[in-house]
Amino acid sequence: MITQLSMLLDTNVWLDYYLPWRSGHEKARRLIECALEQNQTLAYAVPSIKDIFYMTAAEYKNVERATTGVLSESAARAAAATAWGCVNNMQEIACAVPLDHTDVWVASKQRALHADFEDDLVIAAAMRGKVDYLVTNDGALLRHCPVAALSSSDMCKVLALRQD
Repeated sequence: MITQLSMLLDTNVWLDYYLPWRSGHEKARRLIECALEQNQTLAYAVPSIKDIFYMTAAEYKNVERATTGVLSESAARAAAATAWGCVNNMQEIACAVPLDHTDVWVASKQRALHADFEDDLVIAAAMRGKVDYLVTNDGALLRHCPVAALSSSDMCKVLALRQD
């Protein structure tokens, strides 16, 4: 019997999944589909979900502006609806890892190793959630992460090996 893995996906992996024009989209899509097919546990840090909402809506608005030269009221509403859809989907397919003031303290201690506070909060969430892997496409985070971390493509390879 194959044991279940848990993986906390960094904000950039979720954005790659939800925004098809991003370079990491196909890798993120394959990873999430494979994990779901294998009933693996996906997780996200609670602070990431607000970033997913904001950045997804902003990206769709930017695409509309670039395409048409203007952002109509209906396009702005559609972007917000799409962002809500992404947030709802995250809640359906992944577990939220909450953070509190102790995790902020843990994140602040990561500063000497990795000075990106958002990434440090993701590290703290991975520690709190006791996940097997943090999955990120952030090269700097992969190099400096104090917990087991893999890129989307490498995590896909691990899942594929476990399937065989």
